[in-house]
Amino acid sequence: MASLHHRNAHATAQIVDIDAELAYWKTRLNEDTFQVVGATVGDLEQCLKIGYDAYLLHHRQEFDEIAPSLRDRLQRHCPDTPIGWYRAQPIMRAVWQRLKPATPAGHV
Repeated sequence: MASLHHRNAHATAQIVDIDAELAYWKTRLNEDTFQVVGATVGDLEQCLKIGYDAYLLHHRQEFDEIAPSLRDRLQRHCPDTPIGWYRAQPIMRAVWQRLKPATPAGHV
């Protein structure tokens, strides 16, 4: 199957071990960021997975650039979650920050 997209010479593939990442975040469930009244571990996992998916699709962008689409995705895929956007945004931002490599000095 041919691709219609031109490849950037600086493009890199992103691979995330979702099981390892979920295990990491489960050790952090007692932190304030994850304290959501009425939310189950499953609700939090769904929120994290949306963050991972968005990162893999848009890792070259900054979190704030794609935040509106993340909000829409959360509402579309998890309409009954007790984790509203106000609580989901810092969770997804934490996922993004954990996965996004630091920019080397002198590179933008």
